[in-house]
Amino acid sequence: MTVKGGRKVANGDPFARMVKMMERQGANMNGYDMSIAKVVNVDPLQIIDKGNLIERNLSCNGLITSDKDEELEEILSKEENISQELKQFLKDLYKELRAEAGDEVLVQRVNNSYYICGKVAKR
Repeated sequence: MTVKGGRKVANGDPFARMVKMMERQGANMNGYDMSIAKVVNVDPLQIIDKGNLIERNLSCNGLITSDKDEELEEILSKEENISQELKQFLKDLYKELRAEAGDEVLVQRVNNSYYICGKVAKR
């Protein structure tokens, strides 16, 4: 091994090359960081993760980021063949899936992209 800039470089040593290869593979196979972030705004979607405002490369699948309570009420009022219990369940489910400013969300970071996995239950 030769030393280059304070680092050991595996030129001809097969064991050192194998260790370097294992380190690279480990970095590739490790899981991605997950954290709890706070929703700042929903239109456009913005979160704060570890003190950083994230507004680009942000994906949200499984949460509703718009406020359409009136549309939901209108749609459900037209449905005559479903029970009041089912209508209430759908309203409650909608409220649970809707993201609002101040909500905490579970975020997975993959390189420079952020994926919102879901809302964190309120304690």
